[in-house]
Amino acid sequence: MEERILVIIPTDIQKAQKMAQKMAQSVGFDAGGAGEIAIAVSELASNLVKHKAVRGEIIVRALEEPGKSGVEIVSRDEGPGIADIEQAMEHSTVGTLGIGLSSVRRLTDEFIIRSTTGGTVVSARKWLKRVASLQMVFSVQARPHRSEDVSGDAYFIKYLPFGLVFGVIDVLGHGRDAWVVAQKALRIIDEEHRKPLDRLLEECHVGLGGTRGAALALCRIDYENNILHHVGIGNVETRVYGVADPPHPFCFNGTVGLQMEHYQVHSYPYRKGMIIVVFSDGISGRFELPRELETQSPEAISGWIFNGFSRDYDDATVLVGK
Repeated sequence: MEERILVIIPTDIQKAQKMAQKMAQSVGFDAGGAGEIAIAVSELASNLVKHKAVRGEIIVRALEEPGKSGVEIVSRDEGPGIADIEQAMEHSTVGTLGIGLSSVRRLTDEFIIRSTTGGTVVSARKWLKRVASLQMVFSVQARPHRSEDVSGDAYFIKYLPFGLVFGVIDVLGHGRDAWVVAQKALRIIDEEHRKPLDRLLEECHVGLGGTRGAALALCRIDYENNILHHVGIGNVETRVYGVADPPHPFCFNGTVGLQMEHYQVHSYPYRKGMIIVVFSDGISGRFELPRELETQSPEAISGWIFNGFSRDYDDATVLVGK
C-alpha cells in the first residue's frame, strides 16, 4: 500500500500528516507511534515548502517483511541537492535543509539521505514494536526564541525492550550556537540511552565539556518492575499528574558540561495512567494541571500548557507523556 502527495503550499503539510497518520494506524501503530510518524512527515514536508522544492513530494508506504511490519516515509525533490549531507545534518545554518532532518532521524529506526545535483531523496522507516513500551503516548510542543529560527531546546524519546527513556534538554542561551550544542547532546543520547540514568548523565556531562552547557531532565520507565527513574540538572522541570499522591521529581543545581556537584537518581513507583510533563524554562512553571484535563489526550494537555504558559523571549519546549 502506498500513497503520495505533492507538497507545494503550507496546507499540503497537514494533508501529508493526515495521510501518514492514517497509514500508520492501518499498519497497527498506536496513537503514540502514529503521532511520531506524523511529526516526521511534518518536518520533511515543512522543509519542502520552506525551501520551495522543485516537484517536492511525500510518499508513505506500508511495509511488510518476515516477522515485522512498519511504515516508510520518502521525501523527494528535483532541486540542486545538498552539497555536504553530513554538514547539513550536524552543523546546519539557518535556512538550510538540515534543520528538521535530525528530528526525523531521532523519531525513526532507519534513515537514509541521497542527494545529487538532480535532487534529494530522504527515506525513513519506522517499525512496529509490539512491546509494553508503547503504552505511553507522547505529545511535544516547541518553538525557538522569537528572534531565532532554530532552538537550543531539544527533546528525546527512546524505546527499550521493556521500557523507555525520555526527557528535555535546555542549552544555555539561544540561537544557532545553542542549537549546535543541543544537537551534540542528542547524538550522545542516541548512542548511550541504554545505560542507567546516572551513567547517561555522566556521558552527557563529559561530552558537553567545553560547550556553554545545558540543563537536562532524564526519565526512564521500567515496565517490568513498574518504576519511574528520574534525574535532572538545572532549570528544567518534571511534574507528574493523573494518579493519587503523585511523586514530585526535582532537578539539582548545576549545568551539564560545566559543573555538576551533587545529584542523585530518584526512583518512584510507576502506575499506569501517570501523566508526566517535562518542560524547559521557556515555559512558566506557574500552572497546575486542571483535573478535567487529566482525562484528555497528551496533545490537549501539551497544547494547554504551551498556549497558556510559553514565553516568547526564550526557547520553549513541553513534552507530555501519558
